[in-house]
Amino acid sequence: MTAGIDSSISKQLEETLAACLHLHQPKKVVLALSGGLDSMVLLELLHGLSARAPWQLQAVHVHHGLQPQADEWLQFCQQECIKRAVLFQHHRLIVNGRHNLEARAREARYQQLATHCVEPDSLLLTAHHADDQLETLLLALKRGSGLTGLSGMASSRPFAGGLLVRPLLQHSRRELEQFATLQQLSWVDDPSNQDVQFDRNFLRQQVLPLLTKRWPAFARSAARSMAHCAAADRQLTLSWQQQLQPYLSEDQRVLQLAALQGKNQPEQNALLRSWLKLHQLTPELAWLTTLQQQVIAAKVDAMPELQLQQYQLRRFQQALYLCDPLPAKPSTALLWQGQAQLELPMGQGWLYFHPSDKAPGDDWLPLTTATELEICFGKLSLPFKPFGARHSKPLKQWFKQWQIPPWQRPYLPLVLQGGALQLVAGLSSGVSPAEAALWCRFQPGS
Repeated sequence: MTAGIDSSISKQLEETLAACLHLHQPKKVVLALSGGLDSMVLLELLHGLSARAPWQLQAVHVHHGLQPQADEWLQFCQQECIKRAVLFQHHRLIVNGRHNLEARAREARYQQLATHCVEPDSLLLTAHHADDQLETLLLALKRGSGLTGLSGMASSRPFAGGLLVRPLLQHSRRELEQFATLQQLSWVDDPSNQDVQFDRNFLRQQVLPLLTKRWPAFARSAARSMAHCAAADRQLTLSWQQQLQPYLSEDQRVLQLAALQGKNQPEQNALLRSWLKLHQLTPELAWLTTLQQQVIAAKVDAMPELQLQQYQLRRFQQALYLCDPLPAKPSTALLWQGQAQLELPMGQGWLYFHPSDKAPGDDWLPLTTATELEICFGKLSLPFKPFGARHSKPLKQWFKQWQIPPWQRPYLPLVLQGGALQLVAGLSSGVSPAEAALWCRFQPGS
């Protein structure tokens, strides 16, 4: 191959990456660096642009410990970043068991990478290329995927606080190899990539060479088909999401099941998929079937839940809730001794206090004068009489009347004075506003 062709490929790759970064205007660029050929090419390209760029470059390596050479790969990545004066960080993970190992390792890796992309102007860059995209399409066909799966990997999508971007999707692995040879790059080879027991390796080693030998333009044709599927998927998703809007909570985490009434099974699945896509979740049909049978169709008094990646799907009354995993239940009581704010345990948020006879805002609840208050959690049998109520009854009955989901109840702060429940943070007070000398506002944790 001539130097002219090599030089042309280098220019194309550099222009592709520069255009991508110009489009997104990041302040921070995080590279997922495995040490393999693809990510080393992207590291070299980013390093070439970083000297005159307005963004900060950081490389992150995730050490899974799944291969004997994992320590060597970590050291290699670190040394290559030192040579280029690129900020480098790494994470060590332990992924146990063999069942669905690839998917679990990938999910754990992205969870660690997400910690580096909390800023809204941050990008996570991965080095997926056109060959990876074609493999993704064939795997989707094997699974019998719908439009979303047949759309392949998106060039960008929301991720953590920023975006996940795949700038090299239009370039083949052969082009990356040519660039690496021209730049005399070093990289590591994962021996597991040769194991055809893994579906993606089987496609890469035995299927794709036959397809591209018979049809050299197969990858480009497949990319056009994926683009058509992606366009149709976006249009349908937008249509379904417009139908969902009247049934969604403000944060789009709660879906009223009334949205599914009058719809047949495929339409219900489409609505559920469209809701979950708002949170970058794309479940398979088998999972949706389980959701329908075990959660949506459960008895009214049941409290079903179903795991989906890092979330839990729960149902209460006639609504579905997309929940973060619940932390350990707070067990330690706190004392308020006049401070303006009080941090709650287990990341449950803050309580703010304001001494005055008038409310400082609409979301403040009244308390009587006290030099010391106790804040506790989970005492649902305590008697409570909200201001204006005719009778006192156990707090758990009020929670039921207020339709507070059962899994949220043990985490709501309770303010006691002299052992008596005076206020349920964020919900109700037993004190008349006319009697108030102190006001309390609850800010839940994120």
